[in-house]
Amino acid sequence: MAQTIKDKLKELERHNRLLTDNLVDAVWVMNAGTLVYEYITPSIFDISGYTADELINTSIAERLLPESLKKATDMLEGAIKGYEQGVRESKTVELELVHKNGGTYWIEVQVRFMEDAGSPLKLVGVTRNITARKTAELKLEDQNHKLAEALAEKERLLKEIKVLRSMLPICSGCKRIRDDDNKWWPLDAYVQAHTDSKITHTICPDCKDVYYPNYGKK
Repeated sequence: MAQTIKDKLKELERHNRLLTDNLVDAVWVMNAGTLVYEYITPSIFDISGYTADELINTSIAERLLPESLKKATDMLEGAIKGYEQGVRESKTVELELVHKNGGTYWIEVQVRFMEDAGSPLKLVGVTRNITARKTAELKLEDQNHKLAEALAEKERLLKEIKVLRSMLPICSGCKRIRDDDNKWWPLDAYVQAHTDSKITHTICPDCKDVYYPNYGKK
């Protein structure tokens, strides 16, 4: 009787027990349609907190975070289409999963399709824990994002200071301001267009006496 992929891996495990028990990465077989584990090496425990027996006959989709589940699903759909067209290449994807302790961890998965006669298409893969590397990458990405925001804010402030400090041509009659393109702006419109300042309207005491002499008087 021909051996299945799972049987071959189990036989390999029996012959190389010392090796499989001390693997850093985890080797596994799952149903390509359901993503249910059919076989996995004991080394998965150090990665996920789950024993191999706990994971066999369960789907990895149950532990994938939503964004990673979508990434895995999209990758799988594209890979299946390629496989049906004769493409025989492995795929690599980074995914975030829920650890048994309730936290999350990152893995890098290298996977390829294999066929068992009379059985659904299989995925055979290797899982590597990349949590430390991914955490550092995400931290660096966050720092770069904050740096970009700080630089943008600095540029905005410098531009605003330049506008406020520069010599502005202002009409002695209507008080409009002329910009570098020779366009004349009402003072309040110019300030709002070239700075982050917001204009509110009020009236000073001198103008109140001129325009509203009776305001506030009994």
